[in-house]
Order: sequence, then C-alpha cells, then structure tokens
Amino acid sequence: MKLYLLLFTAIYLTVCPQPATKDAGKMLAGMYKLYKIESQDSAGIWKESGRYNGGESYIIYDGLGHMAVQITPKGYNNFNWLDDEQAINEKMVNQKIGSMSLPELKAAVSEFASNYVYVGNYTVDDTANIVTHRRITSTIPAVWGTVVKRKFYFNGDTITLKLLTANRRLIWIRQK
Repeated sequence: MKLYLLLFTAIYLTVCPQPATKDAGKMLAGMYKLYKIESQDSAGIWKESGRYNGGESYIIYDGLGHMAVQITPKGYNNFNWLDDEQAINEKMVNQKIGSMSLPELKAAVSEFASNYVYVGNYTVDDTANIVTHRRITSTIPAVWGTVVKRKFYFNGDTITLKLLTANRRLIWIRQK
C-alpha cells in the first residue's frame, strides 16, 4: 500500500502543474514614469502632494539587481544651462559661474537641488512585497551608502512604492 501511495505521489508531482511561484523581482524589472506623489493625511485620505508632480521623473529596475531613479519638478527640462560638452568642461563651468549674478547663482542652485537622483542595487522580498534600495551614489551626498525600503503594489502596468518611514507613496506607470 505504501508503495502505491509513493508511486501515486511521484506521478502526481511530475504530471500535475504546480502553481507558479511569486517572483516580484522579475515583475519589477522595467522602466517606469512617475504618475504622481501622494501623502496621507491624518484622516487616512491620500492627496496629491509635492513639487515633483508633473515633472519628467523615472525609475528603472534592470532585473539583475541594479536600479536608478531621477525625480525632477515640472519645467526642469527647460532650465537654461550649459550644453552637454560645456557642462563637462571645468573651464566652461567656471566661466559660466563667474559670469552669473548672485540672484542667478541662487536660482541655479535651487534648480539643481530640485533634481533628485540616486543609483543603487536592489533586492526584493517577495513574501513581504518590499524592495530594498542600497544607494551607491546620489545628488544628495548624505545618502550615499544608505539603505531604504519601499513597500510595493502592482495594479496592471502601475506600481506603487510606499515609503515605510512616512505616509507618502509614489505611483509609477510602466513604459513600453
């Protein structure tokens, strides 16, 4: 009898399809554009917030454990600065800065400070739907080498990343 039970179990396991295991890491891979940032008020209602709504902001997960995010406010792409070649030429940058008035310098610093970027490695906890970002570099030097965790939810081509340390969430739409 035990032999029949063992034989039946072996056949069942090889013939019957097994349910697919959840692999959020593979589902996460791709490029997403920021749709909106929301904050939750004391009544638990999510409301659009932040100066970054309406900007050209993207997050990329490569499927291999590397990621990058850039969040910019609306109109950032219209900022009048140096072109590509000039911006990597130290002499040209110094000439530009030296020719600017104090109000122009303040405006430039404010504009550059509004550009939030970091690059890092990531891991996914499928059971808790948490993605961990291990930041390597950033436009904010104080966050280099830090770790942040985000709860994530999928809804079709939309992913919501919720901060674990604040009542804020970012809603991203997958790019094709």
